[in-house]
Amino acid sequence: MLYKKLQIPINIPLSTSNENEFNEFDYGTIKSIHSLNSERISNIKFFFKNYFSSKISKVIEDEIFLFLNEIIPIIFKSKFKIEGFYQLFRFTNEILYNFPYIEILAKKTFVYENLSKVFLFSGYLTNILTKDIKLLDVLQPEYAMRLNGNITFYKNSFDKVNSNIHDEEIVLNHLRQNQRLLKFQILFALINHEISIKRASQELSLLAQASFDSCLKIVEEQISNKYKIDSLKYSIVAYGRFATLSMTSNSDLDLVFIYDEQTKNEEQNRRIYIELFRQIIKFLSVKTEEGFMYEVDTKLKPSGKGGPVACTYKSFKNYHEKRSFSWEKIALKKTRVINDNVFNFKIKKLLDKLNSYPISENKVADEISMMRTNTKINNKDSIKKETLKWFETKYAGGGQRDIEYLNFFKEKKTFKISNDEIEKKFLLVEKMENLYFILDQIMNTCFEEKKQDHLPSNAINLIIKETNEKDLGSLKATIMSGKKELYNCLNDVVESAKVLKHD
Repeated sequence: MLYKKLQIPINIPLSTSNENEFNEFDYGTIKSIHSLNSERISNIKFFFKNYFSSKISKVIEDEIFLFLNEIIPIIFKSKFKIEGFYQLFRFTNEILYNFPYIEILAKKTFVYENLSKVFLFSGYLTNILTKDIKLLDVLQPEYAMRLNGNITFYKNSFDKVNSNIHDEEIVLNHLRQNQRLLKFQILFALINHEISIKRASQELSLLAQASFDSCLKIVEEQISNKYKIDSLKYSIVAYGRFATLSMTSNSDLDLVFIYDEQTKNEEQNRRIYIELFRQIIKFLSVKTEEGFMYEVDTKLKPSGKGGPVACTYKSFKNYHEKRSFSWEKIALKKTRVINDNVFNFKIKKLLDKLNSYPISENKVADEISMMRTNTKINNKDSIKKETLKWFETKYAGGGQRDIEYLNFFKEKKTFKISNDEIEKKFLLVEKMENLYFILDQIMNTCFEEKKQDHLPSNAINLIIKETNEKDLGSLKATIMSGKKELYNCLNDVVESAKVLKHD
């Protein structure tokens, strides 16, 4: 029997009324699962058994059917049972030929209640669960390893990974397995209401730091042994969510690698550091049979998307003193040196100096105007404009990026309105910033790559609970009106800056 990959989206579409929307997917399967909404438990069991009976080996048929018999009634009790059955369907199809997984799953009936919570939340969590049978341990009602808000918890886990193995891919796989287990533990604690969204973000940030530290320790040892170097002088600067410890489950690591230039053996020195940094990126982001841990984005370095992976202290300093854009200067204010090195004192001193320089309000206003003009031109020239989903806020007008600019202008007091009006507007900014944070966190527990038009029902309920909104309609209305008001507010501020420029 050959395994056939299902052509269905990660989460079930809310409606099957328009077949044209499913050109790239198996429309029949989606429609069949939707039809289960009005069926009895016996008919639902029949549907699953009938579908999978011709696809599974007789060796594990009893185990699969035992599992389905037990978990279907649990999911059936949910208000959002169709979403749960859809993920059960995807999960079962994915593990069909993983006999050891199925055998253990059939014996662990005590995890089925928690397993159903995963299915009822999102396809992203379901996908993670299919990767490793050890993740079922996290679903045990009395799972012993509890999150404590301390990085030591994660570091201790990574310390158990044996890095003294000559086959590098085995080491990479072990690191990925460990990181995935810990990430799943955080995400399950979130959907099981053991921790808040804010706490989950903090835990994901601690996990990212521990993952990075573990990889760096191995790579440093490799390079030191290879080149017989006792003291490497470099710093790694994190930007964005990693810097501010507000990671989501799918956040990239925005990193800039800086090393100390030396006049002696300059070319060899450069090669050593380039190799060091490339190895760090490889350990974090190369895809093995166990996936990858984090995408690493280095485009914030002075050479941008192109050029060497790293820069010297001198080039970093010169760029930010003479050539960087205003938005880069603003981004520089939210940075953090994430490695431990004697060179860090020099870099931290430089960052403090760079961040003490005033940023021109006029230049920021000009860049915003140019950015918005370019966006309009690109949208006009685009053959098919991709509409942002209601829950996407990073680059939306009035979204996260606009809030960054508004906070900058607030510090500069670039407002031609009364203090009372300013206070009122920034109460909205604060409210929307918190709402966007919550949306971003939950959105990233639902999708891996391509985003669908809606979020799963339990994900929406979690957002509503944490934002104190009345219902989905109220939530959407708050987001749409907030985006519009913030977009217009930034426009007013930009125009005010232009007027002040010419006065």
